[in-house]
Amino acid sequence: MPDHNQTAPGELEAVRRFINTWSIPNDTRKATDALPELARAPGRWNTEFPRQPRSRADSLDRLQRLRADLRSACDGEPSGDEALNKWFSSAALGVKARWEGGTTKLVVESSEASFVGYIVAVVANAIAAGDWPRLKTCPDCQWAFYDHTRNGKKRWCGMTKGGPGGRACGTIAKVTAYRAREAMKTGVA
Repeated sequence: MPDHNQTAPGELEAVRRFINTWSIPNDTRKATDALPELARAPGRWNTEFPRQPRSRADSLDRLQRLRADLRSACDGEPSGDEALNKWFSSAALGVKARWEGGTTKLVVESSEASFVGYIVAVVANAIAAGDWPRLKTCPDCQWAFYDHTRNGKKRWCGMTKGGPGGRACGTIAKVTAYRAREAMKTGVA
């Protein structure tokens, strides 16, 4: 699925891409999981996540659990915060001072040299910066996107198809709701 300005800022983009290793392609509308293939093919992994290598600690099961918990947190499920807190506890996170752009900033880093540690640290930094609530998943196609709107209230990945393979999830949802309301008015079910 094309990004259409759905990319997240900075390192949060790696989290968005990681979440989107599970998706519902527009052509089949059946859930697919690209993570097992990525985990088996180091070359493909390095293409998808060039600056975030995997370690022995990054088992497929652990990666899939992290992705599911991140998805849950992006969906705003109550269990999402609890799941994130467990990851924060297990990822050996620490706070460091880093000189950036003429000022010193506090940055969360993981002492665990793994992809999981990296992703968990990026999420912690996104929460601290206030960027995390804007990483969302579409209620229709489940695609993770970053909400760049001014008010941060974007609900669907897109309102227009955005190309021949695109899906207008917001428009589809609104048309479906409209038809349901009209059917209720006319008594046609």
